[in-house]
Amino acid sequence: MEEKNTNSADSIGPLDRRFSLVIGGPFSEILERLRLNGADHLPHARAGIILALFAWLLPAVLAVLQTLVDNQYSGWDYFQDFTVYTRYLIAIGVMVATERYADHRIGLMLKQFDSAQIIPGPVKHEFRSLLERADRLSASSIAEGTILAATLAWSVFITSLTVELSVKSWEGTFTGGAEILSWAGIAATYLSTPLFLFLVFRWLWRFFVWTLLLYRISRLSLQLTPLHPDKAGGLGFLAIYPGVFSGFVFAMSSVVASSFLKELSLTVQSPATVWLALAVWMVLLMVMFLGPLLVFIPPLSNERQQALLDYGRVASEHHLVFEREWIEKEKSGAELFDSSIPSSIADLNGSIDAVRTMQTVPLNLGAFLQLLLAGGLPLLAVVLKLVPLGQLLQWVLGSIL
Repeated sequence: MEEKNTNSADSIGPLDRRFSLVIGGPFSEILERLRLNGADHLPHARAGIILALFAWLLPAVLAVLQTLVDNQYSGWDYFQDFTVYTRYLIAIGVMVATERYADHRIGLMLKQFDSAQIIPGPVKHEFRSLLERADRLSASSIAEGTILAATLAWSVFITSLTVELSVKSWEGTFTGGAEILSWAGIAATYLSTPLFLFLVFRWLWRFFVWTLLLYRISRLSLQLTPLHPDKAGGLGFLAIYPGVFSGFVFAMSSVVASSFLKELSLTVQSPATVWLALAVWMVLLMVMFLGPLLVFIPPLSNERQQALLDYGRVASEHHLVFEREWIEKEKSGAELFDSSIPSSIADLNGSIDAVRTMQTVPLNLGAFLQLLLAGGLPLLAVVLKLVPLGQLLQWVLGSIL
C-alpha cells in the first residue's frame, strides 16, 4: 500500500501526517506510474480528461472499425447513446478531476476541529488515532480489490442483460440463446464500464469511511460552545462538507438524467411518473449526503440542554440578586443609570436566547444549495424534455411579473 504524504505543511495541528480520503491505494499508485498525479500525490486536471477520453474513444474507434469491415454490424448507434457520453466522458472526468478539490475541503474541516479547540487536549491522541485508522481504511488495497472484482462482475452481467433485452445494439447481438459481443462491446464491458463503476464505488467507499469517521468523532468528548455565532456549538463549519462530494453527485445525476432521456426516447412515460422519479432521486441525494451530519445530534442536544440549565441557573441567581437589591429595597429607577446591572441582565437574557436557538444539526441553507445545484443541474435536460424551454421561460417570467 502506498505511504501517504507525511510531514506536510498541511498537517492538522498536532498530527504527524496529513489525512486524506483521496491519496493512497493501488489506483493512486497506477496514476503515479502514469504520471497523472502531481507532487502532492493528487490527480492533475488532465488525469480526468485522459481517463475519460480513453474510456469513450476505445469503444468508439472499435465501433467504427467493425462497422467498416463487418456488413452485419452497425456501431453508429454508439454515438447516439446518451448514457455513453455521461458515463465515460462526464462522470469519469468529473470524478477524477474533483479529487483535488475534495481533498482540500476535507483538510479544511479537519484542521478546524483542532484550531477551533473543539478537540480538547485530553482526547487529541484519540482524535489522531481515528484519523489514522480512517486514512488506512480509505486507501485499503483489499477494499479496492473487492471493488474491482465487483465492478467487473457487474459490468459483464449488465452488458449481457442489455444485449439480451435489446437483441441488437452497438454492444452486440443476441442470437441462438447467447449474446455475441461486438468489438466495442468487449472494450466497454471489460475496460470502459469497469473503470466508470470502479470510480463510482471507490467514491462510495470514501463516503462510507468519511461517515464512519464523523460518527466516531461525534462520540469523543468534544468541546462545544453553546454561544457560538454559527448556532451549532462551533460545528457550523461542517456545513461545507457536502461540497466534498458535489462532483460525485453531479456525475451521478448526469448519468441518471441521460438514462431518463434515453428511456423517454424509446418509450412513452407519463410526465407525472418522470416528475416523481426526479423528486425521489433528489430526496435520495439529500438524505444520503446530508444524513451523516445527523451523528452530531446527540452531542449538540446534550450541550444545548446542559447550557440551558447552566445559563438558566446563573440568570436566576443574578436576577434574584437584582430583585433583592433593587426591587425589594425599592430603589429608584434613576439609580440604575450608574449601574451595570441593566446591561448584565440584557446580556444574560441574550445568552439564554442564543442557547435556545442553538441547532442540533450543523446544517445551513448553503449545504442544501450545494447539493441542490450539483444534483439538480443535470436534471434540467430532463425537465426541458418534459416542458419546452419557451413554455418554461413564459411560466417563470409570468410568476415574477
